[in-house]
Amino acid sequence: MAAKNEKASVHHGADTVPRLALTHGQALLLLGELGLRQDVSASTFNYYIKSLRKLGIPFDKGKGQSEGHRHVTYDFEELMELTVALLLRVYGWLPDDVVAGLRNYRDDLRPIYRQAYFDLSRPIYPAARISAPAAGRLTVEGLFLDLNIRYSGGRMVEFGPPRAMSPFEALGLYARSELPGRSSLPLNVTAVAELIVSRTRVLPPIRRGRGARQESAP
Repeated sequence: MAAKNEKASVHHGADTVPRLALTHGQALLLLGELGLRQDVSASTFNYYIKSLRKLGIPFDKGKGQSEGHRHVTYDFEELMELTVALLLRVYGWLPDDVVAGLRNYRDDLRPIYRQAYFDLSRPIYPAARISAPAAGRLTVEGLFLDLNIRYSGGRMVEFGPPRAMSPFEALGLYARSELPGRSSLPLNVTAVAELIVSRTRVLPPIRRGRGARQESAP
């Protein structure tokens, strides 16, 4: 018998990140709305996310499951990790060694994900502003993440340590991106955090039952 519908669980504290508890189906819907599914079918995308889970992204095997159930749930930090991984995949940078880097540096990355959320209401760094004659002005805001990924000779030679950086520092790296071996440019993780939290608030419930097998942990 199908269980009752479950809404996306969102709780907020003044000085904490949102306490999210998205089902697997809701996470798939969210990631698709963020454009990370690209043009693959829903079943192919579902298989890919479950394949990442087997590799420890965004949580180790056995974690992220509702108490007493086999259904996985995703919190804020896990959604951030999964989104960053998929953003790298969009740009063609997600071989096994990059997956291992995200997993191995998890303790360093998750504080940056939390800082990205706090940056929405209390910016950590001042905005960077660029102006040019006849080109107007550009303002760049947010907390940026540099994973320090470098490739050489067709293989990754460096990953990490990751670091948070200001908009000005991120623009500096973009400006020097033509340097040999520079493979990954900074990600605006404040923008990622904002998209995740804002979309989670309006996610529809996902009915369990026939779809429960698709949401179960492997």
